[in-house]
Amino acid sequence: MSIVDWNAVRSYFPVCSKTVYLNAAGGSPIAVNAAIEGKRYFDEMLLHGDACWDEWLARTERVRSKLAGFIGARPEEIAFVPNTSMGMGIIAQLLKGKGAVLTMEDEFPSSTFPWINLGFKMDYLPSEQGTYPVEKIERAIRPEHGILVTSMVQYKTGFRQQIRDLGMVCKKAGLLYVVNATQAMGIFPIDVESDGVDLLVFSGLKWACAGYGAGVLYIKSNLLDLPMPFVGWRSVGSPETMNNRNLRLKREASLLEAGSPSFPAVFALGGALDLFNGIGREACMNRVLYLSRQLENKLRSDSFPVIPVLNEEHRSGIIMMKTAQASAIVAELAKRNILVSARGEGLRISVHIFNNEEDLEKLIIALRELRTLL
Repeated sequence: MSIVDWNAVRSYFPVCSKTVYLNAAGGSPIAVNAAIEGKRYFDEMLLHGDACWDEWLARTERVRSKLAGFIGARPEEIAFVPNTSMGMGIIAQLLKGKGAVLTMEDEFPSSTFPWINLGFKMDYLPSEQGTYPVEKIERAIRPEHGILVTSMVQYKTGFRQQIRDLGMVCKKAGLLYVVNATQAMGIFPIDVESDGVDLLVFSGLKWACAGYGAGVLYIKSNLLDLPMPFVGWRSVGSPETMNNRNLRLKREASLLEAGSPSFPAVFALGGALDLFNGIGREACMNRVLYLSRQLENKLRSDSFPVIPVLNEEHRSGIIMMKTAQASAIVAELAKRNILVSARGEGLRISVHIFNNEEDLEKLIIALRELRTLL
């Protein structure tokens, strides 16, 4: 296994030259690779207008294939969407009448609001000190449940679910398995086929380092015959004919893109995937886990009130520090060019591959100065 030059990786994120960026869980800076691909579209549109349409469509399909390989899916199971909320809304529409929803009490509203809006019966599983053991979820399943919705990583605690184990539970119980991977995509391995996932959604603005507007919806092929909530001119097999009477839908998730793609967002996501693939996905995961451990150890050594990571298999890139003054601390840290966020029970600090040990030390020094606010 080759050794990664993490200083070189850091150079792909120019924001790090002036900011201690510890807020990937809120929104990461985009990678240079993503910026180049997004800018290429705008340059082409500026210089050539719509003349590159066919090439842009071909490039979109290359990104679709690349993304499918990244998560263990097939290209026809992938649709590009603007964000997680839109993707989850489509999923909820698809699964109307499929039973009640079992979900976690810590879910981000994007995971729950679309279902509530459509009148699904919702059951929220309480956490065990911020965790959701698979066996507890299994015990909570009732005959009326037809759908399980969970985040791979919980946004306000950092708890990382073992989604493959949970997939086995869903299969055994006959539940449709829906995963919000926004706080994991890019860093933690996803293999939708092996993990038993039926539907998955994520936004590219966080750990995927692709910016706003780059989201993905995965729909397992055996669900593509469900009635689709909306269609458009590019939802058919031969859109170029523009026959406004012949609605022969293609059997692909991309039919949900309906009209013209958001080319710059798609291309930016493709550029970000090139960076992750170039480094190696296992190396990216291990780097984030290493920095997460380092951060937790440093906080503990200075007696800052860390909400504990109870088990290494559930560690993510998010570390929580308990405080009732999180918003004030966030504001004070921002004055020092240190970016974190206030979530859950306190201060949410999130590390990414572009961070290093010096970033962590600068945070600790600043927190010492702000200790009276805790």
